[in-house]
Amino acid sequence: MAEQTEKKRGGKAILILTPFLLLLLTGGILILCYSLAPTHRLQKYLNIAFMDNLKTTAQTDGLHIIENDISTNDTPSETFDAGEIIYPTFGEQYAMLQIESADIYVSVYYGVNAELLERGACQSTQSAIIGENPGNTVIDAHVTTFFSDLSKVKTGDTVKLYTKYGRFVYKVTEQIEFSKEDKRYLTVPKEGEYLTLYTCKPQVLGSPDQRVGVRCEPVDKEFYAQSKQEGGTQ
Repeated sequence: MAEQTEKKRGGKAILILTPFLLLLLTGGILILCYSLAPTHRLQKYLNIAFMDNLKTTAQTDGLHIIENDISTNDTPSETFDAGEIIYPTFGEQYAMLQIESADIYVSVYYGVNAELLERGACQSTQSAIIGENPGNTVIDAHVTTFFSDLSKVKTGDTVKLYTKYGRFVYKVTEQIEFSKEDKRYLTVPKEGEYLTLYTCKPQVLGSPDQRVGVRCEPVDKEFYAQSKQEGGTQ
């Protein structure tokens, strides 16, 4: 009799434990599948940090996004070596970024916001406006979207930025990799003019700690209008 009672208890224990064992087994299989899946399929599971010191929430209350029709014509009718810079407002699309070697062609918005990062690349408001000298223009975008091919950009490649006030051409001088705590490539230099493009280094799970990108220096700039000071002296 005691033996039958013990068997009944054992049977109940198996029935109780079976659903939990199946759940654990299913979870293990899912984790294995996700670990083998391509990074772009795991976009919504990645917690990607950009511009850590400027990172904002997904709230867009009060954000006024401005879309501009920016010409990417390489042969404008008249240009000048120096000219007037048109300063953007937060949330404004004020440039188009083109890197033919990596097939990157994306709008650049001024400011960093979750909504703006969904629309294109973003420029830190603490960095130099395109064309300012000295200065360091810092632009980033999601590695799972607009900067997914940034790693294909090599030293010597040409980078172009088109704005409403001019066209700016850069040459890639350095491929960079740095931790999110390392701000040496994001700071404002005392002299010189730079363009820094970066994104997170892809990883399957967790928040990426490493950043990858390129450092560029200007090789040509063409303004569409002279500055008021220069225009008045002629």
